[in-house]
Amino acid sequence: GALARQAEADGVEFRWNTAIRRIVVDGGRVNRVETDQGDVTADAFVIALGSYSPALLRPLGILLPVYPVKGYSVTIPISDAAGAPVSTIMDETHKVAITRLGDRIRAAGTAELTGFDLRLTDSRCRMIAHVVSDLFPAGGDSARAEFWTGLRPMTPDGPPVVGRTAIANLYLNTGHGTLGWTMACGSGRLISEILSGGATSIDPGGLSLDRYA
Repeated sequence: GALARQAEADGVEFRWNTAIRRIVVDGGRVNRVETDQGDVTADAFVIALGSYSPALLRPLGILLPVYPVKGYSVTIPISDAAGAPVSTIMDETHKVAITRLGDRIRAAGTAELTGFDLRLTDSRCRMIAHVVSDLFPAGGDSARAEFWTGLRPMTPDGPPVVGRTAIANLYLNTGHGTLGWTMACGSGRLISEILSGGATSIDPGGLSLDRYA
């Protein structure tokens, strides 16, 4: 909410509920992107679609090794602040991270290889909820727990893929795995530096798609 409003104030245009149909390349450059709301043209294009990035690039002959790894989370309202966590902790037995988000407790974990299936598996949900109630039995109202699942865009070696492609004006900023928010600002800065053609804050070589050649 607030982040989107700040971006709009800085000149960003969001196009909600818009499906990308294909990227059209002509003469080694992206000519346009076809969507169900009309064509989009620009000087440069950045693919930042997480686990869904490879599907858009495959027709262009770009093989991007980013794979969906399904994770779960539970969000529970705090019923007793004294019994809730005050910072992030990790349950090493179940590999579940628990943190406090204002008046809520958030727990997240698991790694499930199910392709693009976003159905909630009951056993996974119960395991994560159990971790919260086991460590903080008086902290949250488990009856009002909300479950969610999403796909982490993982690469074979761990780091994201940020940088150029073989197509002149097409760039990548994807594959951040479990650390999308953690690395968002740094990745955004790096890709903007690459786009501008100036010096970069770090050597981008280790993050480029060329490392898989």
